[in-house]
Amino acid sequence: MDKHSFPHNIRSGIPFFRDIFDMNIQNSHTLTVRWNLSVETMKLAETVLFEKAPDMIKEILIFVKRNGIEAVRTKRIKRGKGKWIIVQVPGNALYRAECRILNSMNVSLKLAETEDIFLAENGVSDINSFRNAEIHTRWEEQFSAYTCYRTEGKGK
Repeated sequence: MDKHSFPHNIRSGIPFFRDIFDMNIQNSHTLTVRWNLSVETMKLAETVLFEKAPDMIKEILIFVKRNGIEAVRTKRIKRGKGKWIIVQVPGNALYRAECRILNSMNVSLKLAETEDIFLAENGVSDINSFRNAEIHTRWEEQFSAYTCYRTEGKGK
């Protein structure tokens, strides 16, 4: 379930609280995403998602569209401020970034997003290299729990 971002004025795209979230082309093979999310924005997220911000998952997602193929790359973030440098990104493609926060019920709230930016042809053509470059294991995908139950009258 998705909820839409709230830190923007109804009449303009100017964020409340002076939050920063942008993506820039650093060179022909490199993108940089910068973010600085305010305490006020995190408090609003807590109100909407009914959990404390430190207990929720915060992620930056970068979407790419190239030759009709779409891919996404995700990075979990711990702090409300930071920078992510992505190298060897395919050229001749559109890129867009989002910052999301998810609660324990897997309800997602988009805190910020960028406009689409176009990266010209650069010799990197394999979109799978973008998608698989930083594969990390998410505990949610591997978590398992076992319980032993004591049966009545059969020892301790």
